[in-house]
Amino acid sequence: MAKKMPIPWELKYNYMKGMLTTLFKSVMYEFRERYGAAAALEFYEGVWNRDDRVKNMTTTLKEVFKIEGNDLEAIFNWYNIFWELMGLEGSRLEQSPTLLRFKITKCAWQTDPNDISDWVLIFFNIVVKTINPNVTVERPKGMCAGDPYCEYVYKLEE
Repeated sequence: MAKKMPIPWELKYNYMKGMLTTLFKSVMYEFRERYGAAAALEFYEGVWNRDDRVKNMTTTLKEVFKIEGNDLEAIFNWYNIFWELMGLEGSRLEQSPTLLRFKITKCAWQTDPNDISDWVLIFFNIVVKTINPNVTVERPKGMCAGDPYCEYVYKLEE
């Protein structure tokens, strides 16, 4: 039997993350090319909603990292963990009890065709509605839409 070669965890993580981003983009691009942007986004939304995949992932991260509550601070804390796991870089621009703005400057998940750039809003809407159904999310700027960075605005409707 061959001796197992030790592989550092960071290399394993980077390899898997790279595979996931490449797979995600390839599926989205191929589906878009064959069936159009609207169908690609509909397909993407169906995948994330099937069996409550994103809701379960959101809840798991909240539980594992002991994120309490459902306010905008809890949402920002959730995103900080998610960014670290996914290799994103971002910062908080503004926060009040009813408003949260943050900016993402590095994203391995950035897609090129502008007509499928709303994929991230589908994902983030599921995350936010899982944490607090009274929060809405908007993206005034998006790297997937051709902007130099992403900006997200979360509003808590009371």
